[in-house]
Amino acid sequence: MSVQESFSRIESWLSKNAPNVLHQLNKPISSVDELDKAEAILGAKFPPSVREAYTYHDGESTESTGLFGGWRWLPLREIIQWNNEQMQYGQKHQFLDFKPSFMIPLLVLNNDLRYVETSGDDGLEETLVIEWNHEQPSRDVKYGSFANYLSTFAERLESGEYITDANDQQTARGLILRK
Repeated sequence: MSVQESFSRIESWLSKNAPNVLHQLNKPISSVDELDKAEAILGAKFPPSVREAYTYHDGESTESTGLFGGWRWLPLREIIQWNNEQMQYGQKHQFLDFKPSFMIPLLVLNNDLRYVETSGDDGLEETLVIEWNHEQPSRDVKYGSFANYLSTFAERLESGEYITDANDQQTARGLILRK
């Protein structure tokens, strides 16, 4: 399933079942120039499915509690901010070979990340979605690409695996797994 099809299904489900959560998604970037600029700042290339996803939405609002089962999709500016913080940390602690741009954080849940590795120099390579747990450092491959992540989420959403994080639709700010 394409990124476009995934977002169409996700947005359709949200509009019927969780309209307030739909409003937590940011507007799309204004142009692909924003992506190019972000890549230049990061010194990294986004995989194609990630680039395409940001043309639909620039992540989620800071008020969101996480569309993806508590995982909040980061806007470009927050990815750049995270990268800058990691660079400063590496310089402060003299990690001379530390280069945070090899990993592009896309989703955050508390202190844990789901990230993709930078694409090849031409930006045509899809890369894995990897979960990094800060409590017990581990690198767990979750999905084959961000497109796969989105399509799997859309399927799980439609099959009823997710519900809003609040009983009142007006106060819902994210989705959680149904128990």
